[in-house]
Amino acid sequence: MTRRAILFVLLAAAMVAPVVAAPAAPPSAAADWLPLAEVRPGMRGVGRTVVRGVTVESFDVEALAVVPGAGPAGDLILIRVSGPLIEKSGGIAAGMSGSPVYFGGRLAGAIGFGWAFADHSLGLVTPIETMLRALPVARGGPRRLPVPVVAAGRRIEQIAIGPTLADARAVEAATPQVAAMVPLARPLLVSGIGGRAAQLLAAELGPLGIMPVEGAAGGSTDARPPLVPGSAIGVQLIRGDLNALSIGTLTYRKGDAIIAFGHPFLNRGRTGYLLTAAVIHEVVRSTAFPFKVGSAGAPIGVINEDRRAGIGGRVGWLPPLLGVRAVVTDGDRGRTVTVSTQVVRDPSLGPLLALISALEAMDRALDRVGEGTARVRLTLRARGLDAPIVRENMFYHPRDIASAAMLELPEALRLLFANEFVRTGPVDVTMAVEVQQTRQTAALIEAELDRPRVRRGEVLTVRVTLRPFQGEPVARSIELAVPESFPPGGATVLIRAGGRPMPEQGLPALLTAEPVEVSATSAAEQLAAFTDRDRNTDLIVELVPGAARLPDGSGTTASRTVRVRSPTSWVIRGRVQLQTTVDAR
Repeated sequence: MTRRAILFVLLAAAMVAPVVAAPAAPPSAAADWLPLAEVRPGMRGVGRTVVRGVTVESFDVEALAVVPGAGPAGDLILIRVSGPLIEKSGGIAAGMSGSPVYFGGRLAGAIGFGWAFADHSLGLVTPIETMLRALPVARGGPRRLPVPVVAAGRRIEQIAIGPTLADARAVEAATPQVAAMVPLARPLLVSGIGGRAAQLLAAELGPLGIMPVEGAAGGSTDARPPLVPGSAIGVQLIRGDLNALSIGTLTYRKGDAIIAFGHPFLNRGRTGYLLTAAVIHEVVRSTAFPFKVGSAGAPIGVINEDRRAGIGGRVGWLPPLLGVRAVVTDGDRGRTVTVSTQVVRDPSLGPLLALISALEAMDRALDRVGEGTARVRLTLRARGLDAPIVRENMFYHPRDIASAAMLELPEALRLLFANEFVRTGPVDVTMAVEVQQTRQTAALIEAELDRPRVRRGEVLTVRVTLRPFQGEPVARSIELAVPESFPPGGATVLIRAGGRPMPEQGLPALLTAEPVEVSATSAAEQLAAFTDRDRNTDLIVELVPGAARLPDGSGTTASRTVRVRSPTSWVIRGRVQLQTTVDAR
């Protein structure tokens, strides 16, 4: 990366939250707002933010120019910041997004852009009227400054916004007098989340412009400082033994309604994030861009709008959260680890965050990645469901038992968050896991029928032989009662394991996979189909009409299939297919 002046967007623009309703009169009519039309180059004012603790401090701001149509939602104000606070922070830092800027005591907007790899004293302000009202999206292309600006040893005459860093470099290489800007990944400060869980979080949120920074959040505190423009705030996705939050600055407050950031968080529109106070520990200086390190304070409200020009919410109204409790016991070492968190109840984010909490508990308890057998009990509760969702199963995996143990959790969470029959209010999830490194599997090595033909109304006996891993073969007999209505003629007896394999793509595939289809006609039937379906320890014997079956046993007519489920104490592997004939009486 060269030292050329490539601006990184700390905030995008478009709509504000409806919780701060746009007034009938133009926003510029408010006495405490400075209309963009009144901003002039050379105006001097102040900005407000927190760089340590909870104290709001001021820094100097000079307006350099109004750049027409430069931002995704319209005009921007080019500024230069200075003063002791800026010297201490190293310039405009991530976490200062949303810092209110005042000229003549009137709010002009929120800091929205910072200069990366160059002069961090230059930035751009999103006008307050843009934050408070939806504006048309500006067309692309460079926008000429009314007056050229000299910065970072360059004469800048135009500003452009590119979708990627490569685009910005190409623009600047072709036209040196253009300062190109690109969207900047917003830091998500996380604590208590280890390497694998953090990698999963980064993989899922990275495309949304979120950059998890491990160890940068100091957990949650009970700090509850006064909430005024310039105060540090947190938008928290996970709270408890694990924490994940984005720190920004409050821009404007009227009563219990607030707007902040001056940029989207995840740009999810109507939502229900947890709004917290925030304590700033330090500003980390960086040639790329400085950023604040801090902790979430006490929960103080809800962020229920997430739009391109900012986030909006209310103080004193806490959102409903999902409780997640993962209890993992390492049977080989006699060690139990419990991770308890609360996560936002967003239909897309909630399952991801619950999965991350469970994975972190597994990794903490096992302190290894590898082979093992796990007994898992899931219990999920939600308002709108007649009973909890309870599912028990046993899993084995030769390389990653922690991931395999969570094979059914995402599907259970989808039933909780997005049930196709009823509107639910997810309450809590409990995952209890016992893990041993020993392999508790058995291979189906042989099967035979007690006779080659059977009459309708009679019982067909299937003798199977299982070989436990490194153990002696075990024989058992399973009886199939052939109903009077079974079609006469050739038939297939399929003996197989009851479970499903772990997808080769791993955990990310579990988050995106569609639920297994069932012919349910109600929520109760749908939940029963999930909780009662075959387990990995079940040995399934099916009598299916027809002499030829697909290799996986599919293609059957369920209403005409005779089926017996025989539980075992092992995770079953293998299948055997036999042919028989069913005779009429």
